[in-house]
Amino acid sequence: MNTLHHGYWTFFATRKQRYTGWFIFGSLSPDIVYYVMFIYLSVIRQAWQVVDDADPMRSLFGLVHDLFDHPVVFVLRHAGHSLLVWGIFFVIVLIWKGRRLSMWTAFSYGWLGHVILDILTHHDDAVPMFYPISSYTFKSPVSYWDDDHYANVFSMVNTLLIAVSLLYLLIKKIRDKRRSQKVHDS
Repeated sequence: MNTLHHGYWTFFATRKQRYTGWFIFGSLSPDIVYYVMFIYLSVIRQAWQVVDDADPMRSLFGLVHDLFDHPVVFVLRHAGHSLLVWGIFFVIVLIWKGRRLSMWTAFSYGWLGHVILDILTHHDDAVPMFYPISSYTFKSPVSYWDDDHYANVFSMVNTLLIAVSLLYLLIKKIRDKRRSQKVHDS
């Protein structure tokens, strides 16, 4: 799933909880490596010169594609999307902080949500679920980006659900403001 969509859906699900920001940070964390490495590779390869290329989009695509071949990205991508790595981290958090909701447990739950959503929305690019001890991957019948695996349908449904949820939040905010105003005016 698109990184920003992970963040949005985590916000929507946890907006009434304490530590919403930590839930969101956890949901974004497995993909942060892509952004950091994109900036790194852009600087190392002087990517700003892509504008002078005969086909700048092709050069930019090549840079983005190279991200996934970089050894640092490979390891961090697999570790960040591994249920095993998440489980070890979560056990450490539970031992350290207990079961009570804290910023660390919120971060952990956000991270878990990301991993589960990615398991359900990746086919050809699925990562090993129990990395580094197993290479087993679950190839979802649905991919968020590959039209051969219903990406067009997924994208349409996801976009529609985001629009409906935003409309819901807007209507709720307007109603709450009106209620608050009526109470204040009384």
